[in-house]
Amino acid sequence: MKKIIFLLLIIPIIKYGQNNNSMKFNHQALLVNDLNQSGDFYNNILGFEEIEVGAGQNPPKRWFKSDDGMEIHLISTKEKLKSIPKGIHMAFSVKNFDLFINNLKGNNITYGNWRGDENQIQLRNDGYKQIFFQDPQGYWIEVNNIK
Repeated sequence: MKKIIFLLLIIPIIKYGQNNNSMKFNHQALLVNDLNQSGDFYNNILGFEEIEVGAGQNPPKRWFKSDDGMEIHLISTKEKLKSIPKGIHMAFSVKNFDLFINNLKGNNITYGNWRGDENQIQLRNDGYKQIFFQDPQGYWIEVNNIK
């Protein structure tokens, strides 16, 4: 009887984890030392729309939303943040890859391929172009084209 009760309790948990497709990405929260500089980067360089902060302002924060609704929440911190390896990055796709590259160049933002070759576009085996660069805080960003 104990085994049957256990199975009845565990099956819904297993089923939720395996079959529930209702989970949707909501936001990425990033700690930043200069809220204005980082916020302006996500707004002006990446084109994210600044939205109303839905939480208190202690600590200070700025929220942004992409065209498809993905949010980035920048949270101010006085803590000195460590360098972040490139393997930990956010990735975005853009419709006009060349226009995006020109925007980076026009704003003196250095980009490169995975190896770090400056101003080099990487062509993946599946035909996608991609680049890597860092935001003002040092977080890595990958941008690729939409095929």
